[in-house]
Amino acid sequence: MKAITLHGPGDVRVESVPDPRIVDPTDAVLRITTSAVCGSDLHQYHGRVAGLDPGVVMGHEFMGIVEETGPAVRQLRKGDRVIAPFSISCGFCEWCRMRLPTQCATTGRAVFGGRFGKQYPGGQAEAIRVPFADHMCEKVPAGMTDEQVFFLGDILSTGYVCAENAGIRPGDTVAIFGAGPVGLLALQSVHLFGPSRVFMVDRVDYRLKLAEELGAVPVNLDRSDPAEQLRAQTRGRGPDAVLECVGQEAPFTQAIQSVRAGGTVSSVGVYVESSMGFPARDAFFKDLTLRMGICNARNFISPLMPLIQAGRLQPTRIITHTMPLTETPKGYAIFDRKEDRAIKVMLKP
Repeated sequence: MKAITLHGPGDVRVESVPDPRIVDPTDAVLRITTSAVCGSDLHQYHGRVAGLDPGVVMGHEFMGIVEETGPAVRQLRKGDRVIAPFSISCGFCEWCRMRLPTQCATTGRAVFGGRFGKQYPGGQAEAIRVPFADHMCEKVPAGMTDEQVFFLGDILSTGYVCAENAGIRPGDTVAIFGAGPVGLLALQSVHLFGPSRVFMVDRVDYRLKLAEELGAVPVNLDRSDPAEQLRAQTRGRGPDAVLECVGQEAPFTQAIQSVRAGGTVSSVGVYVESSMGFPARDAFFKDLTLRMGICNARNFISPLMPLIQAGRLQPTRIITHTMPLTETPKGYAIFDRKEDRAIKVMLKP
C-alpha cells in the first residue's frame, strides 16, 4: 500500500509499505477514507522527537471502513464506518478504567505514528491496523460526512477539553493563545460555556480573521505585549480563563502573565522538550489554577457527536485544503510554512 514515511527533518515521502494485517485477535484493519496533517506531526517533521524508527508511517488522525477483524472482535463488522482516537488504549487496564486511556499500561501510552512508547504505524496511508478495535473504534452515524466527525479523534476533543478544564462560567472573559486548528476548535468549544467575550491571540492574519468570524476578538501579539493588550480590554484585570493551544514556552508564559488573579490557565499544547522555563513566582502570587495534559479523546467521541449533528460545533470551518495522499509532502510544506492560507490539510487515499 501507499503511505507517508518520515526519513529525517523535512523529509516525508510517499512510499510503498507492507499492507497491515491482523496480528492480535482484538485487531481490526481499516481502509482509510480520510486522514490529515496535525500540528503535532510537525514536531517529528522538524526532527524534535527522538527515537523514531527510520521510515515510520506518519499520522495519528484518520478514519475509515472496517476491512477485516480478528476473531475476538465482537462489535465491528466488515463495512462498518468508524473513527478512532489518536492514542492507543486497551480499555481494561487500571488507567483505562480510570478514564485515562492516554496513560494505558498495556500499550505504554502509544500514539499512532510513533511519537511515544511502542511505535505503531500511522494513518497517513491507505490502510491501518487498529489494536483493541472494539474499544478503540466508534461507529459513525449514517448521514454524517467524514469531515464532520473526523476531528473527534483528536483536535476537536482536545479543544473541547481545553475549554472544559478552564472552568469557564457564564459571563466570563476568555483568551486563547494559538489560532491554529486546535485553538480554533477550542474557540468553538468555549462558546458552549457562555462567555461574554473571547479573545484570540496569534500573529497570523488569516487565522485571526477566521477566529473573528467564529466570534473572537483578535489580538495580534506582534503589535505589543499580549498580556498588556488583554488587560487593556478587560478593565486592567485580565481574562478569567486563558487557554494555551500551542505547546511552546513563550505562549505558556504569556498565558500565565495574562490571566487575572485567581484565574485558570488550561494548556493542551504538545510539549516535546523535557523541560522549559516556568514563571512559578507569577503563578504562585496570582493564586492561579493550572490544568494541563494530553487529551483522553476516546472519552469524548461519543458525547461530542450530537453537538456536531445539532450544528453547535462546526469543525469543517477550519478545513482549508483537501489533497490526495500522493501530495502529502506538499501538504506538510504549506502547513508548516503557513503558505496558501493553510489551516487544516486533509488527505484522501
